[in-house]
Amino acid sequence: MIRAEFSVTEQSIRAFTIEGHAGLADKGNDVLCAAVSAMALLTVNTLKEVFGARFDLTDRDGFLSFVLTGFPDGQGEAVNGVLRGLLLQLTDLRDQYPDHLSVTTKQKGR
Repeated sequence: MIRAEFSVTEQSIRAFTIEGHAGLADKGNDVLCAAVSAMALLTVNTLKEVFGARFDLTDRDGFLSFVLTGFPDGQGEAVNGVLRGLLLQLTDLRDQYPDHLSVTTKQKGR
């Protein structure tokens, strides 16, 4: 199972982790793993290259950890929108594959 967890404050998403494998097919041939990976990497690349966000990232086989550390003035709303988009997309996928994908949010302090 793939487990995605988002750390949120009252106003924004600050971090996420995604780990595991869906188990729908052999490694390298699993469409759900590919979809989740593509969504996550699109999010990370967009935040860095388009919005200039700064973050700590760990990316290794079956594990991705993203922690937002900053962004240029005026980009906060856009950065949060991109992260919310990832959460929404993964939630939609979870609804289609509830036995293979878990998506949770965890409230954090400011």
